[in-house]
Amino acid sequence: MLMMVLRGDRHLSAKALFRLEQAEREVADRKSAAQRIVETLIDGDDVVPQILGQQRKQRKAVDIAVEYERAKTSKSLPAKLSLAPPAEKDCRKLRVLFAETLDTRVIALACLPKQFRSEGFLNQLTAESRTRLTNTALGLVIPDWRTRVSAEM
Repeated sequence: MLMMVLRGDRHLSAKALFRLEQAEREVADRKSAAQRIVETLIDGDDVVPQILGQQRKQRKAVDIAVEYERAKTSKSLPAKLSLAPPAEKDCRKLRVLFAETLDTRVIALACLPKQFRSEGFLNQLTAESRTRLTNTALGLVIPDWRTRVSAEM
């Protein structure tokens, strides 16, 4: 239905348009600050998966094993994740942001596959898995991150 509306084949009533706009705002409000930063920094929602798809061909993705806090939810979630770095121009933006904030969540979110790119997903991981994921993502985006952080301290 939405595709037909976007093409101009169908029209929505003012009430339906209002409800759709309201739903979009609610979804946007649910995103964490780190998720919004990643989407803004890497040119929007739909560009990141395209960038990651291209980068998997050019730059090697890294598979890491992950464990979850709750056994019940882990049955539907993968035991391994494939992390891939964004395009080099986006990595440069992330490096600048990291130098200013030292916020590792943004780096981790930028390297996750689109379907898992949320702080809610990161919060489901065990502390050890979250640390391993974050360290791997940092290594993909900022290869010398350990040196930079120790120099700041």
